Amino acid sequence: MKHFYVLPTALLATTPPPDGSWHSIPTPGTPSFSVVVVEHWFSHPAQDTWEALPGITELHVEMLGLTAPPTVVTAFAPWGATTGMTLRQVFQLVRQKWSPWRH
Repeated sequence: MKHFYVLPTALLATTPPPDGSWHSIPTPGTPSFSVVVVEHWFSHPAQDTWEALPGITELHVEMLGLTAPPTVVTAFAPWGATTGMTLRQVFQLVRQKWSPWRH
């Protein structure tokens, strides 16, 4: 199962996901933030430690029906995100532009 995260790009540069298969890209509207897809964690302790770092937010599947927060809309506005969209709708925009985001 893929795991989806948002975090500061500077944090990703200094502390990438350890012990996993992952992809990342800076968000087009707010390059100081990046999204990360971890396709597979090889170590649960490494996953737990990385996820506990301040600034890392995991986007859980059950959150997809929620309205996308303004920060997410701004981050993906260049790809078509607008106010009022759900996270699912924003996910769909992202995966059209960046294939690793497909879940």
